[in-house]
Amino acid sequence: MTPLRIRKHPGSAARGIALALACVVLVSTFLLFDSYPEREWTGKTVSIPKGSSLAVISSIFSEEKAIPHPLAFRGIALLTGTGRRLQYGEYTFPTPPSAYAAWRKLIAGDVVKYPVIVRPGSNIYDVAAVLGAYSLADPAKFLDAAISGPVLARLGISAESAEGYLVPDTYNLVKNIEPEKILEIMVRPFRERFTPAMEQKAAMAGLSVHEVVTIASIIEKETGVAEEKPLVSSVIRRRLALGMPLQMDPTVIYGAKRFDGTVTKKDLQAPNPYNTYLNRGLPPGPIANPGSSSIAAALSPAKTDYLYFVSNNDGTHTFSRTHSEHALAVENLRRLQREEAERKAAPAEAGEGASGEVESPTPPPLPSGPS
Repeated sequence: MTPLRIRKHPGSAARGIALALACVVLVSTFLLFDSYPEREWTGKTVSIPKGSSLAVISSIFSEEKAIPHPLAFRGIALLTGTGRRLQYGEYTFPTPPSAYAAWRKLIAGDVVKYPVIVRPGSNIYDVAAVLGAYSLADPAKFLDAAISGPVLARLGISAESAEGYLVPDTYNLVKNIEPEKILEIMVRPFRERFTPAMEQKAAMAGLSVHEVVTIASIIEKETGVAEEKPLVSSVIRRRLALGMPLQMDPTVIYGAKRFDGTVTKKDLQAPNPYNTYLNRGLPPGPIANPGSSSIAAALSPAKTDYLYFVSNNDGTHTFSRTHSEHALAVENLRRLQREEAERKAAPAEAGEGASGEVESPTPPPLPSGPS
């Protein structure tokens, strides 16, 4: 008796393979594009340290519960050979990502960027505080970098500090970058903005770039009124030419490292290199990071005979040619302050230096300039 043979149809195996492949594709697609339910999602921020391997990145996603299938994330990186192209940094996921979406984000390096604003007139201590608030850099380490000789040499700054050379602007910074790099980002535009023509103009006036930036920083702190900046510049240039002390309150405040805007009699009498009531000439360096208009004013002072100015308590100033004119302007200001004090039942007095800043609780003696 001949045994019965059952012949398998050739298409049966092919269909089985196709079915298996289809299942693999479906499962893979599910794993790649599946995400946590949006109704349960509260947003995630994931930090990938520099030098993290693919295995470590997958582990971080697992620990943070950022994606439901970390192995799928690892799988797509292995299959596409992009494991080494995944970029470190801080990533935010406002909506629940799939493994595929997370992979695309890390390949693109779509990290969180923090807008750090360096305003005209801000100093390195202000910038350090902002960086610390965003956890972008340790403020102390940033300040150390700002006075580091090797760092300053690399940045082309021939001074003891980067103060004055940070260009006011908005910088979109990411985490995990060194303070030295942050300084480089903020200083780099300075050489582009301070052109060779400007250097030549400074040299013709007998000034170095550093001295121009120092003057510009004082102008920046003395007035925010664009029309007054060339006038303040004129006062500074004339006092320097006559050998008079500048007597500018913002320099004293910078030397005291107390940036609340006030200056006291004790501050004015305290010896330090930035006290322009006690020292003649410019302070050792800038007291802030000046904007373009202040640098322009430092290079092109107005042609005036002014030697003094006093605040009008409204952002503007009264400029005077002689000591007697200045004394009268100060007295007028005091009268206005007394009237205001009577209305508010709070005493207030103004300083009487060259800049006559109204914040001074105790007025200093009138400067002994030519009358």
